[in-house]
Amino acid sequence: MQDTMGIILAESEDVNLRELTEVRSTAALPIGGRYRLIDFILSGLVNSGIINVGVATKYKYLSLMDHLGAGSHWDLQREHYGLFMLPPYANYEKYGGMAGDLDVLMGIMPYLRRSRQKYVVLAEANTVCNITFTEAMRRHKETEADITVIYREEQEEPSRFLMLETEADGRICDLAFRPQYSKSRKAAMDMYIMEKELLIRIIEGAAARGEHSFVMDALVRRQENFRMYGWEFKGYAGRVDSVASYFACNMDILREEVQTALFCGEDPIFTKVKNRVPTRYGDSADLSGCLVADGCVLEGSAENCIFFRGVKLGKHSHLQNCIVMEKTHIDTGCTAENVIFDKECLMREGRRLTGQPNYPIIIRKGAVI
Repeated sequence: MQDTMGIILAESEDVNLRELTEVRSTAALPIGGRYRLIDFILSGLVNSGIINVGVATKYKYLSLMDHLGAGSHWDLQREHYGLFMLPPYANYEKYGGMAGDLDVLMGIMPYLRRSRQKYVVLAEANTVCNITFTEAMRRHKETEADITVIYREEQEEPSRFLMLETEADGRICDLAFRPQYSKSRKAAMDMYIMEKELLIRIIEGAAARGEHSFVMDALVRRQENFRMYGWEFKGYAGRVDSVASYFACNMDILREEVQTALFCGEDPIFTKVKNRVPTRYGDSADLSGCLVADGCVLEGSAENCIFFRGVKLGKHSHLQNCIVMEKTHIDTGCTAENVIFDKECLMREGRRLTGQPNYPIIIRKGAVI
């Protein structure tokens, strides 16, 4: 796919991750023990042979820049093209700030114009999946579509998605943004294929009309202006747009079939490599159904938990259904259930925390309990 470039939006519209995104962008949110959300879509673009990728940021992008670096872990540190971090333009506040993703895209117009690829894959970074775009691009060209919308079958909660209805040949006949009820089960994955020049015209037209949302203003309200087709992705896909969905997606990754779908195929999920010592398990350690990264020291017990790098779990402590991010220290005699510990937290001896699966407790980065 040498004729295709990729654009990743580091922030997703209408996403509420509360304390988890106080210090980082959505794309930089840690997930699955050693990954960030952006790793999945970025790996999908690279595995499709796309070598020109721009990451359009909005704010709080320091941790994202640190994670991506020059793109070497994704084989994108190149003399020609490669990975481009695209921070917001300096004087955006003069024009009323960035109200939506079309404002972000307007800020990267110089990058779009100088890129020589004919097609563009535009995607948000909040979907956990292992996807390649080769087949979707082939279908896009065959149908002579203006825009191809990548979707999956969603059995519940249509109010979280852009829902689409298609004709027998796959052409989209209706779009509905987060309806309370939808007879269609086809939910867009916030991934779109189109010609670069069409995207530029959409951005410029939206700017002239004072519009801000790509989905609402460019697609839903003007769907009759485009020849749009859907392409179904049939693998696992977890959309992270709330604390509950983030927690559920991490718990999904503990399931063997999801791990197989994400990490055991021909196309790897790349991430930043950190050289750490192996995890050390104490004599009293007792873990079941857990995912453990390297560099941990585990002496307590845990069930259905995810441990990121460098976590310490003290003796006589028990965790159940917890996400424990990097360098967090759980002291001796602690109990926690349905809790998300952000990075570098400290839970002192004997403390107890209990959340609910649909409303887990969040411990802010660096907090002491």
